[in-house]
Amino acid sequence: MMPRILVPVDQTPQSMQAVKFALALAKQEDSLTLLHAIPPFSARFVVNQLGNKPVEEFQLEEAKEDLKSIEELVQASQVPCEMVIQFGEPPEVIAAHARDGYAAIVMGTHGYGRMTGFLMQSVSYPTIHDVDIPVFLVPEDAQVNEKWKTVLVAVDGSDHAKRATAQAIRLGKEQGARFILLTAVIPPASYAGVYGIGWEDAATLEEWGEQTLRPYRDMFEAAQVPYESKVLIGDPSMSIKDVAHESGADVIVLGHHGLGGVAGTLMGSVTFKVIHRTRTPLLIVK
Repeated sequence: MMPRILVPVDQTPQSMQAVKFALALAKQEDSLTLLHAIPPFSARFVVNQLGNKPVEEFQLEEAKEDLKSIEELVQASQVPCEMVIQFGEPPEVIAAHARDGYAAIVMGTHGYGRMTGFLMQSVSYPTIHDVDIPVFLVPEDAQVNEKWKTVLVAVDGSDHAKRATAQAIRLGKEQGARFILLTAVIPPASYAGVYGIGWEDAATLEEWGEQTLRPYRDMFEAAQVPYESKVLIGDPSMSIKDVAHESGADVIVLGHHGLGGVAGTLMGSVTFKVIHRTRTPLLIVK
Protein backbone atom coordinates (compact mmCIF):
# COMPACT_ATOMS: atom_id res chain seq x y z
CA MET A 1 0.00 0.00 0.00
CA MET A 2 2.54 2.59 1.12
CA PRO A 3 6.22 1.67 0.86
CA ARG A 4 7.48 4.30 3.32
CA ILE A 5 5.45 6.22 5.89
CA LEU A 6 6.87 9.15 7.85
CA VAL A 7 5.52 9.50 11.40
CA PRO A 8 6.57 12.61 13.34
CA VAL A 9 6.48 11.75 17.04
CA ASP A 10 6.94 13.19 20.50
CA GLN A 11 5.92 12.09 23.99
CA THR A 12 2.27 13.17 23.68
CA PRO A 13 -0.81 10.88 23.56
CA GLN A 14 -1.56 12.29 20.10
CA SER A 15 1.68 10.86 18.79
CA MET A 16 0.96 7.46 20.30
CA GLN A 17 -2.42 7.42 18.57
CA ALA A 18 -0.81 8.44 15.26
CA VAL A 19 1.68 5.57 15.55
CA LYS A 20 -1.16 3.10 16.16
CA PHE A 21 -2.91 4.40 13.04
CA ALA A 22 0.31 4.15 10.98
CA LEU A 23 0.85 0.57 12.13
CA ALA A 24 -2.70 -0.36 11.11
CA LEU A 25 -2.15 1.34 7.75
CA ALA A 26 1.16 -0.35 7.02
CA LYS A 27 1.76 -3.84 5.76
CA GLN A 28 4.74 -5.82 6.92
CA GLU A 29 6.48 -5.11 3.63
CA ASP A 30 6.04 -1.37 4.29
CA SER A 31 8.26 0.57 6.63
CA LEU A 32 7.82 3.40 9.10
CA THR A 33 10.22 6.18 9.97
CA LEU A 34 9.56 7.64 13.40
CA LEU A 35 10.91 11.19 13.28
CA HIS A 36 11.48 13.25 16.40
CA ALA A 37 12.64 16.85 16.05
CA ILE A 38 14.31 18.59 18.98
CA PRO A 39 13.84 22.39 18.76
CA PRO A 40 16.89 24.58 19.38
CA PHE A 41 17.48 25.27 23.06
CA SER A 42 16.24 28.76 23.88
CA ALA A 43 17.97 29.39 27.22
CA ARG A 44 21.07 31.27 26.07
CA PHE A 45 22.49 31.52 29.56
CA VAL A 46 22.53 27.74 30.02
CA VAL A 47 24.04 27.19 26.58
CA ASN A 48 26.73 29.79 27.27
CA GLN A 49 27.57 28.20 30.60
CA LEU A 50 27.54 24.56 29.52
CA GLY A 51 28.19 24.76 25.79
CA ASN A 52 26.03 23.44 22.96
CA LYS A 53 27.29 19.88 23.05
CA PRO A 54 26.39 19.04 26.68
CA VAL A 55 22.94 20.59 26.25
CA GLU A 56 22.29 18.62 23.06
CA GLU A 57 23.53 15.43 24.70
CA PHE A 58 21.08 15.99 27.57
CA GLN A 59 18.22 16.70 25.13
CA LEU A 60 19.05 13.57 23.13
CA GLU A 61 19.04 11.34 26.20
CA GLU A 62 15.77 12.89 27.35
CA ALA A 63 14.16 12.35 23.92
CA LYS A 64 15.18 8.69 23.82
CA GLU A 65 13.67 8.16 27.26
CA ASP A 66 10.44 9.97 26.32
CA LEU A 67 10.02 7.90 23.15
CA LYS A 68 10.59 4.47 24.72
CA SER A 69 6.90 3.56 24.88
CA ILE A 70 6.39 4.41 21.20
CA GLU A 71 9.48 2.45 20.19
CA GLU A 72 8.32 -0.58 22.17
CA LEU A 73 4.88 -0.42 20.54
CA VAL A 74 6.38 -0.47 17.05
CA GLN A 75 8.85 -3.23 17.86
CA ALA A 76 6.00 -5.44 19.09
CA SER A 77 4.16 -4.96 15.79
CA GLN A 78 7.01 -6.39 13.67
CA VAL A 79 6.49 -3.63 11.09
CA PRO A 80 9.91 -2.54 9.78
CA CYS A 81 10.80 0.74 11.43
CA GLU A 82 13.63 3.16 12.12
CA MET A 83 13.84 5.96 14.68
CA VAL A 84 15.40 9.26 13.58
CA ILE A 85 16.10 12.05 16.08
CA GLN A 86 17.23 15.37 14.64
CA PHE A 87 17.81 18.86 16.00
CA GLY A 88 15.84 21.67 14.37
CA GLU A 89 12.43 23.33 14.16
CA PRO A 90 9.86 20.50 13.82
CA PRO A 91 8.02 21.81 10.70
CA GLU A 92 11.32 22.34 8.86
CA VAL A 93 12.68 18.94 9.86
CA ILE A 94 9.48 17.19 8.79
CA ALA A 95 9.33 19.02 5.44
CA ALA A 96 12.96 18.16 4.69
CA HIS A 97 12.42 14.45 5.38
CA ALA A 98 9.16 14.41 3.43
CA ARG A 99 11.12 15.11 0.24
CA ASP A 100 13.06 11.87 0.69
CA GLY A 101 10.70 9.57 -1.17
CA TYR A 102 7.99 9.02 1.45
CA ALA A 103 4.49 8.11 0.32
CA ALA A 104 2.64 9.78 3.19
CA ILE A 105 2.91 11.41 6.60
CA VAL A 106 0.93 10.28 9.65
CA MET A 107 0.82 12.67 12.58
CA GLY A 108 -1.30 13.41 15.63
CA THR A 109 -3.33 16.56 16.07
CA HIS A 110 -4.18 18.24 19.36
CA GLY A 111 -7.66 19.49 18.45
CA TYR A 112 -7.36 23.12 19.59
CA GLY A 113 -9.57 25.72 17.93
CA ARG A 114 -8.38 26.98 14.54
CA MET A 115 -6.85 30.28 15.61
CA THR A 116 -5.71 28.96 18.99
CA GLY A 117 -3.93 26.06 17.32
CA PHE A 118 -2.23 28.35 14.85
CA LEU A 119 -1.07 30.82 17.49
CA MET A 120 0.29 27.94 19.59
CA GLN A 121 2.53 27.01 16.66
CA SER A 122 0.74 23.85 15.66
CA VAL A 123 3.08 21.58 13.71
CA SER A 124 0.26 20.11 11.63
CA TYR A 125 -0.68 23.40 9.93
CA PRO A 126 2.73 24.20 8.42
CA THR A 127 3.27 20.54 7.56
CA ILE A 128 0.11 20.46 5.44
CA HIS A 129 1.28 23.54 3.56
CA ASP A 130 4.96 22.69 3.25
CA VAL A 131 4.79 19.13 1.91
CA ASP A 132 3.42 17.74 -1.34
CA ILE A 133 2.64 14.22 -0.14
CA PRO A 134 -0.63 13.13 1.52
CA VAL A 135 -0.91 13.84 5.25
CA PHE A 136 -2.96 11.77 7.69
CA LEU A 137 -4.04 13.68 10.81
CA VAL A 138 -5.09 11.50 13.75
CA PRO A 139 -6.93 13.02 16.74
CA GLU A 140 -6.02 11.72 20.16
CA ASP A 141 -9.46 10.18 20.71
CA ALA A 142 -9.83 8.74 17.20
CA GLN A 143 -11.01 5.17 16.78
CA VAL A 144 -8.18 3.29 15.06
CA ASN A 145 -9.30 0.12 13.28
CA GLU A 146 -7.08 -2.55 11.79
CA LYS A 147 -9.00 -2.40 8.54
CA TRP A 148 -11.05 0.35 6.95
CA LYS A 149 -14.72 -0.47 6.45
CA THR A 150 -16.00 2.98 5.47
CA VAL A 151 -14.19 5.84 3.75
CA LEU A 152 -15.87 9.25 3.58
CA VAL A 153 -14.74 11.37 0.61
CA ALA A 154 -15.77 15.03 0.77
CA VAL A 155 -15.60 16.93 -2.54
CA ASP A 156 -16.24 20.45 -3.80
CA GLY A 157 -15.83 20.26 -7.58
CA SER A 158 -12.13 21.17 -7.58
CA ASP A 159 -9.13 19.44 -9.11
CA HIS A 160 -7.54 18.88 -5.71
CA ALA A 161 -10.72 17.08 -4.65
CA LYS A 162 -10.32 14.82 -7.69
CA ARG A 163 -6.77 13.98 -6.64
CA ALA A 164 -8.01 13.24 -3.14
CA THR A 165 -10.75 11.01 -4.54
CA ALA A 166 -8.25 9.04 -6.62
CA GLN A 167 -6.06 8.53 -3.54
CA ALA A 168 -9.07 7.47 -1.46
CA ILE A 169 -10.19 4.94 -4.05
CA ARG A 170 -6.72 3.43 -4.31
CA LEU A 171 -6.26 3.01 -0.56
CA GLY A 172 -9.84 2.03 0.26
CA LYS A 173 -10.11 -0.48 -2.57
CA GLU A 174 -7.09 -2.37 -1.26
CA GLN A 175 -8.86 -2.73 2.10
CA GLY A 176 -12.24 -3.67 0.64
CA ALA A 177 -13.91 -0.56 2.07
CA ARG A 178 -17.19 0.96 1.03
CA PHE A 179 -17.25 4.66 0.17
CA ILE A 180 -19.47 7.62 0.93
CA LEU A 181 -19.18 10.47 -1.55
CA LEU A 182 -20.32 13.74 -0.01
CA THR A 183 -20.72 17.33 -1.10
CA ALA A 184 -22.29 20.14 0.92
CA VAL A 185 -23.89 23.15 -0.75
CA ILE A 186 -23.78 26.47 1.11
CA PRO A 187 -27.01 28.40 0.50
CA PRO A 188 -26.53 31.85 -1.06
CA ALA A 189 -27.52 34.70 1.24
CA SER A 190 -30.64 35.33 -0.84
CA TYR A 191 -31.93 31.85 0.07
CA ALA A 192 -31.65 32.38 3.80
CA GLY A 193 -35.05 33.80 4.76
CA VAL A 194 -36.53 34.13 8.19
CA TYR A 195 -38.30 30.80 7.81
CA GLY A 196 -35.41 28.92 6.23
CA ILE A 197 -35.11 27.50 2.72
CA GLY A 198 -38.24 26.80 0.73
CA TRP A 199 -38.80 23.44 -0.99
CA GLU A 200 -38.19 24.89 -4.45
CA ASP A 201 -34.98 26.55 -3.33
CA ALA A 202 -33.77 23.38 -1.60
CA ALA A 203 -34.37 21.40 -4.78
CA THR A 204 -32.29 23.89 -6.74
CA LEU A 205 -29.41 23.61 -4.28
CA GLU A 206 -29.60 19.82 -4.34
CA GLU A 207 -29.36 19.89 -8.13
CA TRP A 208 -26.22 22.02 -7.85
CA GLY A 209 -24.82 19.39 -5.52
CA GLU A 210 -25.70 16.58 -7.92
CA GLN A 211 -23.87 18.40 -10.70
CA THR A 212 -20.82 18.72 -8.45
CA LEU A 213 -20.82 14.98 -7.75
CA ARG A 214 -21.06 13.75 -11.35
CA PRO A 215 -17.33 13.65 -12.24
CA TYR A 216 -16.51 11.97 -8.93
CA ARG A 217 -19.24 9.40 -9.45
CA ASP A 218 -17.60 8.58 -12.76
CA MET A 219 -14.36 7.89 -10.90
CA PHE A 220 -16.07 5.47 -8.51
CA GLU A 221 -17.92 3.76 -11.34
CA ALA A 222 -14.69 3.30 -13.29
CA ALA A 223 -12.99 1.83 -10.21
CA GLN A 224 -15.93 -0.56 -9.65
CA VAL A 225 -16.08 -0.01 -5.91
CA PRO A 226 -19.22 0.14 -3.71
CA TYR A 227 -20.29 3.67 -2.89
CA GLU A 228 -23.21 5.88 -2.03
CA SER A 229 -23.46 9.62 -2.56
CA LYS A 230 -24.97 12.39 -0.48
CA VAL A 231 -25.81 16.04 -1.11
CA LEU A 232 -26.33 18.12 2.03
CA ILE A 233 -27.24 21.77 2.35
CA GLY A 234 -25.39 23.78 4.96
CA ASP A 235 -21.95 24.27 6.47
CA PRO A 236 -19.51 21.80 4.80
CA SER A 237 -17.37 21.17 7.87
CA MET A 238 -20.39 20.38 10.07
CA SER A 239 -21.89 18.20 7.34
CA ILE A 240 -18.64 16.23 7.04
CA LYS A 241 -18.38 15.80 10.81
CA ASP A 242 -21.98 14.63 11.14
CA VAL A 243 -21.83 12.13 8.27
CA ALA A 244 -18.51 10.75 9.53
CA HIS A 245 -20.04 10.20 12.97
CA GLU A 246 -23.30 8.72 11.70
CA SER A 247 -21.60 6.34 9.27
CA GLY A 248 -18.77 5.29 11.58
CA ALA A 249 -16.24 6.30 8.94
CA ASP A 250 -12.70 5.05 9.51
CA VAL A 251 -11.17 7.98 7.65
CA ILE A 252 -12.27 11.24 6.01
CA VAL A 253 -10.52 12.19 2.77
CA LEU A 254 -10.25 15.84 1.76
CA GLY A 255 -8.52 17.78 -0.97
CA HIS A 256 -6.69 20.92 0.14
CA HIS A 257 -6.12 24.12 -1.81
CA GLY A 258 -2.67 24.76 -0.37
CA LEU A 259 -3.07 28.36 0.80
CA GLY A 260 -0.46 29.57 3.26
CA GLY A 261 -1.06 29.04 6.97
CA VAL A 262 -2.34 32.52 7.83
CA ALA A 263 -4.44 32.83 4.67
CA GLY A 264 -5.91 29.37 5.03
CA THR A 265 -6.81 29.94 8.66
CA LEU A 266 -8.28 33.42 8.29
CA MET A 267 -10.31 32.41 5.22
CA GLY A 268 -12.04 29.70 7.24
CA SER A 269 -10.72 26.79 5.20
CA VAL A 270 -13.03 23.78 5.37
CA THR A 271 -9.96 21.62 5.92
CA PHE A 272 -8.98 23.45 9.10
CA LYS A 273 -12.54 23.48 10.41
CA VAL A 274 -12.87 19.73 9.89
CA ILE A 275 -9.52 19.07 11.59
CA HIS A 276 -10.85 20.53 14.81
CA ARG A 277 -14.45 19.34 14.66
CA THR A 278 -14.10 15.62 14.12
CA ARG A 279 -12.70 12.64 15.99
CA THR A 280 -12.24 10.74 12.75
CA PRO A 281 -8.75 10.42 11.20
CA LEU A 282 -8.27 12.67 8.17
CA LEU A 283 -6.37 12.16 4.95
CA ILE A 284 -5.50 15.50 3.38
CA VAL A 285 -4.34 15.52 -0.24
CA LYS A 286 -2.96 18.65 -1.90
